[in-house]
Amino acid sequence: MTTKKWTLLLCSTLLLGATACSNGGGNNGGDGGNSAASDTPNASPSASQQGAESSAAASGEDPFGKYAETVTVSLGRQGVSGNNLPSGDTLESNQYLKYVEDRLNVKIKYDFSVEDLDAYNQKVTLAIASNNIPDIMVVDEQQFQRMAKAGMLADLTDVYDKYASPLIKEYYDSYTGDRVLNTGRIGGKLYALPNTNIDGNFQLLWMRKDWLEHLNLELPKTVDDVKAIIQAFVQKDPDGNGQADTIGLLGDTSIATDGGFFTFDPIFNAYHSYPKSWFQDADGNVVYGSTTPETKQALGVLREMYAQGLIDKEFLTRKWEDNAGLVSSGRAGILFAPWFAGWAMSDAVKANPKADWVPLAVPLDDAGKRNIVPSVPSGSFLVVKKQAKNPEAAIKILNVEYEGIRLIDPASQELYKGLGVGWLNYPLNLQLDFQDSLARDVPIYDKVVKDKDKTGLPARILPRVESVLKNQENPKQDMAAYADSLAFYTAAAVTGAKELNKVEPAYYGKTETMLKRGANLDKLENETFLKIITGTSPLDEFDSFVSTWKSIGGNQVAKEIKEALQAK
Repeated sequence: MTTKKWTLLLCSTLLLGATACSNGGGNNGGDGGNSAASDTPNASPSASQQGAESSAAASGEDPFGKYAETVTVSLGRQGVSGNNLPSGDTLESNQYLKYVEDRLNVKIKYDFSVEDLDAYNQKVTLAIASNNIPDIMVVDEQQFQRMAKAGMLADLTDVYDKYASPLIKEYYDSYTGDRVLNTGRIGGKLYALPNTNIDGNFQLLWMRKDWLEHLNLELPKTVDDVKAIIQAFVQKDPDGNGQADTIGLLGDTSIATDGGFFTFDPIFNAYHSYPKSWFQDADGNVVYGSTTPETKQALGVLREMYAQGLIDKEFLTRKWEDNAGLVSSGRAGILFAPWFAGWAMSDAVKANPKADWVPLAVPLDDAGKRNIVPSVPSGSFLVVKKQAKNPEAAIKILNVEYEGIRLIDPASQELYKGLGVGWLNYPLNLQLDFQDSLARDVPIYDKVVKDKDKTGLPARILPRVESVLKNQENPKQDMAAYADSLAFYTAAAVTGAKELNKVEPAYYGKTETMLKRGANLDKLENETFLKIITGTSPLDEFDSFVSTWKSIGGNQVAKEIKEALQAK
């Protein structure tokens, strides 16, 4: 199964759960679950509330106030690839859309909806160039900055303060230091509502626990522990079939990627190396994580592992689905991947019920910490045209939409009940959630497993609870329940491990030189790192890479980032 297919599968299951999906991180949307404490329903508008507003704006500043006369807003958005709406329903005409329209008396008119991301971006770029944008769009960072610079966007500062619902504000407030909402601000004013990327998308170490037990091995903590286990998995017939058919640590040519499968991020992080991230040192210097001495050290370790056969010798030529096939066929028993890899692991269990996967927050550094770089705070931005007659309508649509997505409003629980229709069919494809959405649900599962009592649980979490209970009672008998339990319960708990140490970058955005020369800089980095790891180039080639990288644009990027940080 391809990465894209896995992403689509993940996003399609997340109406009630948590996800790593977001536009900013290179994926296509998704959502995380909120805690029981956060699911207290916001009251639906009463009859008196619904009739008390003027046609120009809702009465007072009610986040859910219904307009007395129909308000029409135009929308441009990316469509839903592989949509599973029932026959007769479309993105532009479905129950989710009608639910929002009926609650607010807002008519949402689609100016355009394009499924393919590249085609959508072309459509947005054309609309910006012609100064003919719809009232509401969800755009990327560059498009947002371009529109803001051209004076095309409404100032949402007061609109957000007055009309954003308590739940929407709680989502943004859960991110420390206003780190998400600030990405939508320019000059102190809020010109966009950003999406939120939840914690926990870093790579866990996934291992075949049954192989460990067969070889009488302990769970690992350090890089050396991991290396020893890989060697045993390669050399000591961990599956007991009498054949030398198992391989070492799976790899991917992207090397290090937030939320990536089969990448080597945890090895780098154990040596305090953080590739592809930008930091500011105590002297105010801007430093690129891929150019530090610690990165050279980590590359040396990976180089030794590859030479010793601990890393799959064929990882350079394997595609994503090849690695997935090695997992499902039982040839691979150790890899790095995020929490949602639980679904991929279920394929191995389906083929061999004795397979038992365990996720771990390792390897640890010399201080006993699993260092991680948090995901980019946001990458998608909900913007409103400056000339929009009712800019608050965008906020109110979002308020109502999330009461539906989270099943807080009882009426929303009946929409497409039992059909699993994806949340992306709501009008605004903006992912919002609590920063710690994964970890904060774990105590709910713990209590249910202990008490076997589902009384009072929020509706949005009940399907996951059912999966956890089903798998607890009959382990691995229902693959869907097993996969959900492994991801949302077992792996999600690890994302809140006490050993985690967050290393926050100083800058997440894109500078002018990044946009112009980023592809060449990335290509040089990737090719050099792959050659060093596989032994094609000596380790000292790293020093030449750093010098060249800086001279062809890296130094200029660092200068631009420093200027951006000083301007804040």
